[in-house]
Amino acid sequence: MKKPFLYLADPRLKLILVMLYTAAFFCPVSATRYALLLVPVLISGFITCGFRQFLSVFKLILPLIILTAILTPLFSGIHETVRIILRFIGITALFFLYFKTTDSDEFIQTLRFFGMPYRLALVISISTSYIPLLLETWHDAQAAHKLRYTENCPPVSRWNFIARFCSILPVLSSVLIQAVKSIPTLAMALEIRGVGKAKPTVFRPIPLKKPLYLQLLLYFIPITVIILILVIYAA
Repeated sequence: MKKPFLYLADPRLKLILVMLYTAAFFCPVSATRYALLLVPVLISGFITCGFRQFLSVFKLILPLIILTAILTPLFSGIHETVRIILRFIGITALFFLYFKTTDSDEFIQTLRFFGMPYRLALVISISTSYIPLLLETWHDAQAAHKLRYTENCPPVSRWNFIARFCSILPVLSSVLIQAVKSIPTLAMALEIRGVGKAKPTVFRPIPLKKPLYLQLLLYFIPITVIILILVIYAA
């Protein structure tokens, strides 16, 4: 199955667009302009991830959106509330699409391309690699603990926060044990990468999956022009 275009796009150009879009969502323009800025992002998300998977991302910020919709009108008015909500949705969608369509290695190579120090890039590389790993370990440990439950185990109410917190502790202990076990593997990987040496190993060049000039013409220049028009020529 052929992947959508965003998977084949150059991660450096995508990162520049993410930064431009993020800056645009903080510019003092109307909520209508924010909505117009958001349209290409939503269309790209639906094409890349599918309707259901892309909408599921916004469940993470739904409590924040509800809290903003309740409190902000009391201080700043409805218009400012809409702008803040659109800003939350836009920035969340932007970074989700970037990390969804960009390999962690390509992300670190992009940071190195823009001059980030080796050690800082390595820290980000380890963080971006371990967060999904720990999340997968959490789901596996949670599933393993659920298999140990019997019919005699009383169900825990969703409103009993103390009981829910106590039920999380065994799963958290299992995740912690697995994380400690992976320390020797991480140490060997860092040693192979040359951490501690005078001249550490460098990241390989970023491979071009599509010609760069074609990417500039197809999406980078048009989207940049749209952002500048919506921000500079504000109503």
